[in-house]
Amino acid sequence: MVNINWLSNTLLTFQHAMRSINHRKKNTLTMLLILAFGFYLVFLFQGIKKQLIENIDRYSLKSDLIISKETPPMPLVLFSLFHVGSPPPEMSLSLLNELISHPEIEYAIPYAYGETHRGLTVIGTSTEGIEQLTRLSDRNSKYLERNHQQKISSETLPSTNTSMTAYIGVNIAINLGYKVNDQITIADGNEPKAEQEYKDLFTIAGILPRQNTHQDDSIYIPIEGLIKARKKYAGGNTPSWSSPDDISFIDIKLRDRMALLALEKNLVRSATKQGLEITAAMPAKELELLYSYLNRATVSLIFISFVTLGLCLLTLFYALTSNLRERRQEILLYQTLGMSQIYIGIMALLEPMLIISGALFLGFISSEILSAHTANFFLIEWLIN
Repeated sequence: MVNINWLSNTLLTFQHAMRSINHRKKNTLTMLLILAFGFYLVFLFQGIKKQLIENIDRYSLKSDLIISKETPPMPLVLFSLFHVGSPPPEMSLSLLNELISHPEIEYAIPYAYGETHRGLTVIGTSTEGIEQLTRLSDRNSKYLERNHQQKISSETLPSTNTSMTAYIGVNIAINLGYKVNDQITIADGNEPKAEQEYKDLFTIAGILPRQNTHQDDSIYIPIEGLIKARKKYAGGNTPSWSSPDDISFIDIKLRDRMALLALEKNLVRSATKQGLEITAAMPAKELELLYSYLNRATVSLIFISFVTLGLCLLTLFYALTSNLRERRQEILLYQTLGMSQIYIGIMALLEPMLIISGALFLGFISSEILSAHTANFFLIEWLIN
């Protein structure tokens, strides 16, 4: 049987606590916002750290080795995986054919940069590269635009007879209204003039699903088609590249990662014998180093957020203590009316608990909503998306 007296006292205690909060709207709102900000910082930086770990682990397994013309390993890895920074110096694909035919290599995918379409990055890659993009899309895509997505099958992948095709990111399809079988042109350089446009047309063969990465805003074309278009353009123009088969880097995946260190040394030694100065960067190694730097910064930010939260709680305690001193007459009145010390204590604790609960909720919701904007502010949106 329900104790009516206990229930009525509990409801009365809650009403008094809410009335007390309502009487001190300005102070309560100030305490709520300050405390919510403290919780927001804690949740935000904890979330960023978690996403950093997950995404660095994912990207470190994506590629085993990245080869380019001599350039520092860290910028090479950041550009090849996240499109952060500038492309590495160009090198000729034909010069590296011998290097990438090693029996331990499962696949070696070249990537060529230097062309654009309406300011959008155009990337030349092999059929294997486009197949890897579609496999990644099938596994990881969570944001499919059904009105724009085109299922990419083996029939739509480029072959030697259909090298003049293009595969576009979903943002391009949405913003420019492109559909499968539409034709586009590409041009030499990042800010090309009208005369720098290639004569060849590329037919859109597929639209890649959303990945929330640079893929959504990029155009991929078979490298055979790119070389063909470059050769025609070089006939009467001065291109930005030195050879039609120039590429930026090669993404290598091994059959057995145990052979990684030995293969890296062999590739560099073989290239040196041919007079080539190359960089063979290991993403797992470079990302581990990057994570150590970012982890230190994140731990420092988490520490600062906990200090801020502690100061907020001290402020809340001081404010509530002051309120209790001011409410002595109110408490004496409750005692005169017969309210027990237990319910008076509950009422005194209920007010800060309501404020803390509200701040906890606001802090969590804010960290979820604003995490992308804050990541962009700290220049790491490219890594946690």
